Amino acid sequence: MLTLCLAFAGALPGVSYAQTPQTRAVFEPGACAVEVASDEKIDCGTLTVPENRSAADSRTIRLPVIIFRSRAAQPASDPVMFLTGGPGNSALTGQRSGKSNPFLDARDQVLLEPRGARLAQPALECPDINALKGEIGAGRMRGEAAEAALVAAAAACRARLADAGVDLNGYTSAEVADDIEDLRLALGYRQLNLYALSYGTRLALTVARRHPASVRAMVLDSALPPEVNYDETASANSWRALNAAFDGCAVDPACAAAWPNPRADFQALVARADKERLPFGLADASIDARGAQVAQAVGMALQNPRLIPLIPRAVGAARQGRYEEIGGWITQAQGPSTFTWGLRLSVWCGEEAPFQDADRVRAQTSPDYGLGGMDARTASPAMCSAWNVAAASAVENQAVRSDAPTLILAGEFDPSTPPQWGRRLLANMPKAYFVQMPGLSHGASFNACGGRMAFDFVNDPTAPPAMTCVAKLAGADFAASAVR
Repeated sequence: MLTLCLAFAGALPGVSYAQTPQTRAVFEPGACAVEVASDEKIDCGTLTVPENRSAADSRTIRLPVIIFRSRAAQPASDPVMFLTGGPGNSALTGQRSGKSNPFLDARDQVLLEPRGARLAQPALECPDINALKGEIGAGRMRGEAAEAALVAAAAACRARLADAGVDLNGYTSAEVADDIEDLRLALGYRQLNLYALSYGTRLALTVARRHPASVRAMVLDSALPPEVNYDETASANSWRALNAAFDGCAVDPACAAAWPNPRADFQALVARADKERLPFGLADASIDARGAQVAQAVGMALQNPRLIPLIPRAVGAARQGRYEEIGGWITQAQGPSTFTWGLRLSVWCGEEAPFQDADRVRAQTSPDYGLGGMDARTASPAMCSAWNVAAASAVENQAVRSDAPTLILAGEFDPSTPPQWGRRLLANMPKAYFVQMPGLSHGASFNACGGRMAFDFVNDPTAPPAMTCVAKLAGADFAASAVR
């Protein structure tokens, strides 16, 4: 592991760079929290901030930082900061090298581990929830029993973290936005370019609301606006993406000839799997693959542009008794959750649950939705009741107005954050551009075309995005489903 104790531009170790004395934010250069390439210009350190800025006697917490230094002789004064999805993901895990990062040709890239995430101190891990999510995904636990187990695990994890002195009310998007601002000040950067994915887009919008002068430009991939009530529409979002795939087959002559009604094939397969255990040929005999597991597997395929065109064939073949393809997808969709659930619940139960219709949220797992009871929600009302954190200010459920130049990218088949959510941001962001990426899904910028657009936009956010590569995207070729 590389240890770096270099001086940073505009910053000295151990000195507070907070806007007010009460925040007590301190950045100290030091060892990297993850192993990084030893032959590159990479600096690391730790940002120490109050756990809860609204509490005068708050203890401090420690957040690891990685700075991939620019290759330019005179780097721009505004780095790129990537904001990961979640909530509950690590921003640093797996970030070893910047060698193939085009942003470093002109500017630094900064990564800050979110408070409460895996590499932060403390990390709000709830391993029992991670394991239970795997059991539920495998069909070994269902319905009321699954919900009761998750609620009990949430209550136990909350009690354990509280006994350890954790103030769970300090783990909010607003606090993370202030962490980002404190880090900007500490490192001496004039402004930041925020490149965000999924929940990270909600966090970027929170930064833009709380610290507008600090944001030079934003790239928002798979937007999650703060005002949408995610868990109220989890099943509807899944069906929107499913219908896009089924309609794509219907207008492709080869696919339509091979599979005249993939929507009916899917519905019949889910219903049959709920009535009897079908021979999916799974290597793990403990997986009880019912309707929810079929829907979960197809939902996994909707996240993968390579698999999206094959959905009609997979469900149609399974309805005809050929289960190999869908069985493979069911296997791929298995495994425990990887989120840091204490962080996930603190953010979600404080900022989403108080503003949602609990009855609508509970209804999302009803068999009436035709998804076998699949649970695409982030957290149930009962889990949030057990987590018991303070409700956020009403502003956290309101649309953000921002004059920051912004590129919004959305995937056509995204089952989690539909393109409409990105498009709606335009109403309050006069300098924003919306681009829907054909054939793509969640994480629409993680390809050559999207990456180029993000890079060009950060370099010159005053110029409208060039759409040449978007126009050349082939989209989903559903004729692939006609190949048996």
